[in-house]
Amino acid sequence: MKKIDLHIHTTFSDGSYTPKQILQTAKEIEFSTISITDHDCVDGYLSAKKLAKKYKIELIPGTEISCYYRDYDIHILAYFINPKNKELKNMLKFLQKGRTERAIKMVEKLNELGIDISMKQLYEESKNKNVISRAHFASVMLKNAQIKKYTDAFYNYIGNNCPAHIRKSTYSPSDVFRIIRQAGGLSVLAHPGIIKNDFVIPELVKLGLDGLEIFYPLHTFYQKDVYLELAKRYDLVITGGSDFHGKTRVDNRLGMMLLKENYLENLKTKWRMEKKSVSPLKKFLSN
Repeated sequence: MKKIDLHIHTTFSDGSYTPKQILQTAKEIEFSTISITDHDCVDGYLSAKKLAKKYKIELIPGTEISCYYRDYDIHILAYFINPKNKELKNMLKFLQKGRTERAIKMVEKLNELGIDISMKQLYEESKNKNVISRAHFASVMLKNAQIKKYTDAFYNYIGNNCPAHIRKSTYSPSDVFRIIRQAGGLSVLAHPGIIKNDFVIPELVKLGLDGLEIFYPLHTFYQKDVYLELAKRYDLVITGGSDFHGKTRVDNRLGMMLLKENYLENLKTKWRMEKKSVSPLKKFLSN
């Protein structure tokens, strides 16, 4: 049986493993296919692209894009995207700039709350200065002994609805779906169970959603059954992965949630079909 994990983060966003370390580990545990899905960037994928061939691991282009829908923080996994697509690159630059602007405001709020933290510390913590995440805040605060546990940062300061939380600048879901499709990719709703409102799924389908991440470590058996039924009802592709971040998360192991090969083949089939349907339109628009 092939081992497949389509949700992995590296040091290019908020993971603690470099792309090379991810590939080395994936090779050791005999993975066949992975996708590096760093937040709001494709740098991790690009860094791993050549190495993946050396390790004989299939590497699917990916990223995880943050946006909001009806006040819900939703994450869209984009697969098979062309990293060179101009509109995709422009969107990612906008999101990265928004992350920096948010970080500056969060630093100010934390300082007002008596937490001594600076952008310099955050830049030193991050391996990719364009993607400052809340995970970097938590790591710095832990190193500064300003919190006792990593999760305290989220529960007390920077989590949703906490005193130092600031929303990111984002695109609308419909624009995200459109740009992903123009970049030749498919849009999958990451960890829908975390949203805690399954009624948004059919609404997102109408906006252009292609699939659901069903096999996810935090999803219960009941949730998996519900999402499998929704995927069948709305003709959505099914994906899954560990959402691996490395040392920053407890009980988070690479490959702790695997995707069956038939679901990967369905994902590829959907992608090929969409690719064929989009190509004539692109040709028409370019004339």
